[in-house]
Amino acid sequence: MKIFQIVVGLMLITFVGCVTVPFTVGDQPDAVPPKIVMSKDKNKIWDRAGAFGPIPADLQEKAKVVCGQNDMKAIGYHPKAQDENGNAFEGGGYLCVPK
Repeated sequence: MKIFQIVVGLMLITFVGCVTVPFTVGDQPDAVPPKIVMSKDKNKIWDRAGAFGPIPADLQEKAKVVCGQNDMKAIGYHPKAQDENGNAFEGGGYLCVPK
């Protein structure tokens, strides 16, 4: 579990969040942006994976770089994803999952 916490912490530095279940996103970004929250195990995770939409074609390479830094893959994007304080991440946020 300690390794998972380190990975999540590193992802937050690069404006990324991790979620364990479900690994699904919506067909478009939800009107209510996803937000980083504290899980029961005291890990920072996205509150609603389904709020992410597909990754736009022009952001595919950036998504690979951001999520790939932690040996993960990007499966979703939200242009107004929020940190744990409710502030929007500059450039949006990616939903990254284990490869």
